[in-house]
Amino acid sequence: MEKNQVTIKIAGDSGDGIQLTGHRLALIHALFGNDVATFSDYPAEIRAPKGTVYGVSAYKLQIGSQKVFTPGDELDILVAFNPAALQVCMGELKKGGTLIVDENAFNADDFKKIGLQHHPLEAPNISEDYHLARIPMQQLLDNLFAESELKKKQIHQTKNFFALGMICWLLSRSISNTASWVEKTFSHIPDIAQANLQALSEGYTQALVREMLPESYSIPAAIALTDQGREQNHKASKTDQAESKAKHRFITGNSALALGLIAAAEQSKRQLFCSSYPITPASSILQTLASYSHPQLTCFQAEDEISAIGSALGAAYGGSLAAVATSGPGFCLMSEFLGLAVMTELPLVSINIQRAGPSTGMPTKTEQSDLFLALWGRSGDAPVVVLAPYTPSHAFECVFLACRIALERTCAVVVLSDAYLAHGHEIWPLPDAQSLPPITTAALPQAGEFAPYQRHPQTLARHWAVPGQKGYEHVIGGLEKTPQGSISYEAANHQHMTEIRRSKVQRTAELLPPLQVQGHRDAQHLIIGWGSTYGALSKFAEEQRIAHVQLLSLGPLQKELATFLNHYPQVMVIESNSSQALSVLRAAFPQKAIRGIGKNDGQPWSQKELASRLEGWLPKNKKQHA
Repeated sequence: MEKNQVTIKIAGDSGDGIQLTGHRLALIHALFGNDVATFSDYPAEIRAPKGTVYGVSAYKLQIGSQKVFTPGDELDILVAFNPAALQVCMGELKKGGTLIVDENAFNADDFKKIGLQHHPLEAPNISEDYHLARIPMQQLLDNLFAESELKKKQIHQTKNFFALGMICWLLSRSISNTASWVEKTFSHIPDIAQANLQALSEGYTQALVREMLPESYSIPAAIALTDQGREQNHKASKTDQAESKAKHRFITGNSALALGLIAAAEQSKRQLFCSSYPITPASSILQTLASYSHPQLTCFQAEDEISAIGSALGAAYGGSLAAVATSGPGFCLMSEFLGLAVMTELPLVSINIQRAGPSTGMPTKTEQSDLFLALWGRSGDAPVVVLAPYTPSHAFECVFLACRIALERTCAVVVLSDAYLAHGHEIWPLPDAQSLPPITTAALPQAGEFAPYQRHPQTLARHWAVPGQKGYEHVIGGLEKTPQGSISYEAANHQHMTEIRRSKVQRTAELLPPLQVQGHRDAQHLIIGWGSTYGALSKFAEEQRIAHVQLLSLGPLQKELATFLNHYPQVMVIESNSSQALSVLRAAFPQKAIRGIGKNDGQPWSQKELASRLEGWLPKNKKQHA
């Protein structure tokens, strides 16, 4: 059966290898040339209690023969490894969809853990409304490895590869690429490598020969990849090597951020210093950078977040392109040093991968609730530039722009990504390095004419002199200074320096790309989003025939926004928080009636949610906007 799009979700315990299975399935289709969007959802606990609903780990992906905006809403296929996974995810499976379960995991003990009184697979509507495939996975694996010396626990740990083999058959995809990956990845433990290979092959064979699954799907390719391109893409996805010659890369938001930092270091011809203290979901940024053998790259894992940003600021003082990566709780701890970056006017890029809060909150769930913190969470009047990537691959462009602004305008820039983008995968066409703009800083004046807070008259960027140069010796710090660098407590000077720093940030709007209206531009209704809401809002605007704008910069706001707000009578701001951007826009445009909706459930927006929340606001007759 040929389909243009298929949405699938794999769910089980956090120790079942769900994320690995989902990622491999997504990569298989990316290599084939399908467009893919993914969502990784897992517990905060490393080993959550088995069989419980709060221990469910899930990986959702939508595969398409054309542009895919989101991981999808309703599922065509659900793979549930246990009753808890079925209970958590069953509501997403559409009528007529395919339900694959490990029948051996459905027992009375696990029913009791989630409060079930009856066998969920015996409910009359299950077999009537869905294509139910009750696969005795554990039993089939026990039979397969009957003569093996592997322990039963090791045998059952291959269940995810068995299921992957079955899904590959169901989606008409070869398992050869994954087989090669297994051989290389597990080469240091040959017994486990062989077991995974056998389970993968057995799952495919069981689906093919025993006809345990319904009719298979076929999804045409969306992207034309040459054989060489597929192979290069495969290698890049495994090793994340920057020198890959592939035309496309299967990339996460965090790996895109890492590559964007390296690209900015190349274009600015400066040493890249990136520091971090491990924190979910930001840790993989430093891990990705550390995997590169780049001569101009220094990675530093600090003992805490305060040390991380302090060392980055010291690197900026020493002339490096300096970045620090963290998540919301760590970003709170960095506030004083971020204020110091504002005061000293040193270029610093601070990356915050937002997660659900407050405090430590829900570390593996997504949210956009650090906007107020990024804009104003420092002592005194301490403005920074705040940018937000809106897809995993756009994170590359966003952090490159952040580096350019920080270096060319000697200011602090905050990049607000989130957990959804950080671990979401997307096919990314590799940019031509020649197309990236150069990053240059203003030439220093003559040594005898230098003052540390002497500025470029148009940009207001101060001259950035690296220590150790004769004639450019200077002192900076957290006390207010005169333009000549002397400490000053005079009221008029503090007023002047505060206004200068604020004006400098406002003038960075000159470096921002123009804001675009997407969807149906001639509509009367406009929805505004920022960050990871982009995919859901783009699809929704197209289906509802309304206009859509996605903000790249939350401070300063892009200059075209005022024109758009004046043009559209009905404006709605949609975000994953308690309407923080709505407050920003209302403050900036008090004369405009702007409405907004938000949510804090740790999940990305779905089309069903948007339609329900906006039912009374949407135009009554959509055809009038055609």
